[in-house]
Amino acid sequence: MITVTKLNFKQLLSQLADGNRSGCLDFNGGEVSWKIYLEQGKIQYIYCSVQLLEQLKHRLHDLGVKETVAALKNLPQSLLANSSDSSDLYRKIIPWLLAEKHLSSSDSHKLITNVIKDELQSCLWLEQGSYSWSEGDLTPTWIKTQFYNPIALNISECLQEAQIKLQQWQTCSQKIFSIDQRPYFLPDWESKNIPTSGSLNNLALTKLNQVLKGQTSIRQLSILLNKNVLHVGKILSPYLDAKIIDLHPAQTPLDKLPFIPRSSNNSSNKLVDNSSAAVNTWKIVCIDDSPTILNEIKRFLDPNKFIVTAIDDPIKAVSQIFTINPDLILLDITMPRINGYKLCGLLRNSGKCDETPIIMVSGNTGLIDKAKAKLSGATDYFTKPFTKEGLNQIIAMHLK
Repeated sequence: MITVTKLNFKQLLSQLADGNRSGCLDFNGGEVSWKIYLEQGKIQYIYCSVQLLEQLKHRLHDLGVKETVAALKNLPQSLLANSSDSSDLYRKIIPWLLAEKHLSSSDSHKLITNVIKDELQSCLWLEQGSYSWSEGDLTPTWIKTQFYNPIALNISECLQEAQIKLQQWQTCSQKIFSIDQRPYFLPDWESKNIPTSGSLNNLALTKLNQVLKGQTSIRQLSILLNKNVLHVGKILSPYLDAKIIDLHPAQTPLDKLPFIPRSSNNSSNKLVDNSSAAVNTWKIVCIDDSPTILNEIKRFLDPNKFIVTAIDDPIKAVSQIFTINPDLILLDITMPRINGYKLCGLLRNSGKCDETPIIMVSGNTGLIDKAKAKLSGATDYFTKPFTKEGLNQIIAMHLK
């Protein structure tokens, strides 16, 4: 049985646990999806559609099995041949590690337990999305065959642990919204005062500057420093707030994972049917081929007021817009294959977006560009780079 409705994520899982239900809870956050497999109300496995070898290395490092991490260099390429598909990467690699005796049965049990807890945390950070429930014995066969001692995690305990970890992340700098962001030192950092709340002196910062060039993520830095990733976040926080260090966005596809909620209201994680918005919530569609810009827009807009759908492929935008029926569209001008002017014209001529405000977003400030936007049917014109206040102001102006 598959159902889609509005319900609090924690409440939903708790109800399934209390009912000793067995089946698969399928969450779709738009660009990322999760499958939560339950047996008699306990979690046996969670699969996330974003799975990279780098994440597995990080989790193995956390277990302290350095030999296993080194063994991944000998991983048969055939196991990664279809890494672009939606299949479970861990389903391919973990059995190989066990068969080659690079990973013990007890360590693999701990590894899957950590995977479950990490992916559950991501689900808790999800601000909105749809879900479906399928009843039955659906746990992947490889999980059942690989583990003689079945994994069965208590949902209540997992949720409590995840909530504590969320609260700890919320004490870090508000600039940190993903462990896959990539820190780097600002050019003038040496001229700034070192915050007294920080734990690093000038010498330590100078050494760290040789490592942080905007390519190493917080997750990867935790491996280099041999510290817990949350601890690394706390170390970086004073220097982020003092504008000594800044952060590049996570690389694709890690940039599509949910961000760390920054208020207690965000942690309610209401899951909604994609075909309808919650009461007093506006549906915003952002079309831009730059993941950085899409992430900034999503971060700047209050999730309690806006359901934001980010689209990085303008060719697919029209069909998605017709399905979503947004209240407002933010549209980049310079995009491959079809530019914003043409896409705006297509939307206006479709007969389905006659009254929808379309705001063109561009780094160009010339009068000709603004005139072309107006002729294509745009409601307004907004220039990059933009601030949180500026973005919210122009959206509010057209949603009155």
